[in-house]
Amino acid sequence: MEVFLFMEAENLECERRQIHVICEKGRATTQITLDDDHNLAEYKPDILKIVEEKGQVRMEEIKVEPDVVRLRGALHFEVLYRCAAEDGGFARLSGDLPFQEHVRMEGAQEYDSVYADPQIEDLSMTLINSRKLSIRSLLTIRLELREPCVHDMAESLIQPRAVGADNLQTFTRQVDAMELLVQKKDTSRFRTAITLPSNKPGVQEILWYSLQPRGIESRAEEGMLVFSGEIFVHMVYRSAQEPDQLQCLELAVPMQTQLEVLEADPQVTAWVRVRLNGGELETDDSFDGEERQLQLEALLEIDYTLWQERSLTLLEDAYATDRQLNCVRKPVILQRLMIKNDSRFRLNERMELETKGAVLQICSCTGDVQVEEVTPAAGRLEVSGLLRLRLLYIAADDEMPLVTVEKMLPFQESVEVPGLDPDTMDISYELEAGIDQLSSALLDQSQVECKAQIRLCVIVFENQTIQNMETIETVPLDAEQMRNLPGMVGYIVKNGETLWDIAKRYRVTIPQLQAWNGLETEQIQPGDKLMIVNTIG
Repeated sequence: MEVFLFMEAENLECERRQIHVICEKGRATTQITLDDDHNLAEYKPDILKIVEEKGQVRMEEIKVEPDVVRLRGALHFEVLYRCAAEDGGFARLSGDLPFQEHVRMEGAQEYDSVYADPQIEDLSMTLINSRKLSIRSLLTIRLELREPCVHDMAESLIQPRAVGADNLQTFTRQVDAMELLVQKKDTSRFRTAITLPSNKPGVQEILWYSLQPRGIESRAEEGMLVFSGEIFVHMVYRSAQEPDQLQCLELAVPMQTQLEVLEADPQVTAWVRVRLNGGELETDDSFDGEERQLQLEALLEIDYTLWQERSLTLLEDAYATDRQLNCVRKPVILQRLMIKNDSRFRLNERMELETKGAVLQICSCTGDVQVEEVTPAAGRLEVSGLLRLRLLYIAADDEMPLVTVEKMLPFQESVEVPGLDPDTMDISYELEAGIDQLSSALLDQSQVECKAQIRLCVIVFENQTIQNMETIETVPLDAEQMRNLPGMVGYIVKNGETLWDIAKRYRVTIPQLQAWNGLETEQIQPGDKLMIVNTIG
């Protein structure tokens, strides 16, 4: 407890400390339906049948205006198809379907930041004729509107000029809170060369490939964020030695890159989301003239937030023994970190592959995780979602040697959050789901077993509502009323009361209460009897 004297008719000033936080202003979800036709370029061979397809949403512009967020982007699609030419080969085509969307978000302002999480809910491509495709897709884009805020938190009272009395009492308490250091979006490019394994023939033409980040870890070092993990590469190509033969390649390429962030150091708490926003895989002539070397380039979109944990001493209450103090408070929300961790679990699935001929080889096993619902419960978060698997394999079928199959695997998992009580706590959290490992193995000529390790990354905060002291005004007491108070009061402590509550009510100090009642500490219990002396009248 701190004791000060104030001058009559003088408003009291507080020593304040600024704390930066990120305020979530709102969330919104919008769905966009794309429906368009795509004509083949003149140099492309006719389409006999679609073998494989994939898409990726690329956000090109996110602009915040008053109460509106404007989105502009494109659905980039790629298609692998069987040609209608006499040789019955394969070819690939790609294109973009642009979109624009205006999303209503109340309270949005020009300088707010927005995090956009686009997902492809459905993508279907059908043949109109051998030279034209119909492309339909349903996109879901989840938006988080954020506003950087600065709170001036009252820590203590500034001692008035006059001294010599102990009529002003203050009560402070310790609060642990997360202070925002930086919140930003950036990109990082990763480039590397890949040499084909010695047991694989050289590349005449890449027919199809997919790139997937897996097991991406991030850590904060002095002045930078460091990322490590793997880029999983699946490729189908024509052999340089036997062009009629299809070859498959599956490689885990180690990935390490970094991003300069001045506020980063090993002591900060970081929440980082990494998304592949584009990638290229191309052949590169090696020294012997045979195309055995590939060039891989991946563009990573990185959304990061850094906090520093602070311990604040905040002014909670104040009173005077001979003046009335009118304390004006304003509610402020500060976040306390509850937990940040990664949870992993496994999924196994056996799939029956229906094809005319025997399955000869699995070319690729890719997937993505979609979280559908998160429910806070006592001590945990209940997470349900889907793992969407997609297999591309070679079958002993001359008419269609490349076949694709897709399957959805539902899951429900718990992420432990010690101390979480959703009935009494106001919490906020972020959760990201990804694939750490994914593999497939042929069991026989028609069955395949897929094994996946899914990672759920979570950070949970408790939202603490703090009544921040805005102003303290002094008002003279009613002298006549104070003179009519009894000279001594016997008081029985009620449930939930503290010595501070009683001292404030009777305008005495805690040391006085302790002296009158022989108390060595401030601890009191319901039912305790106290003697209180009127020191004003």
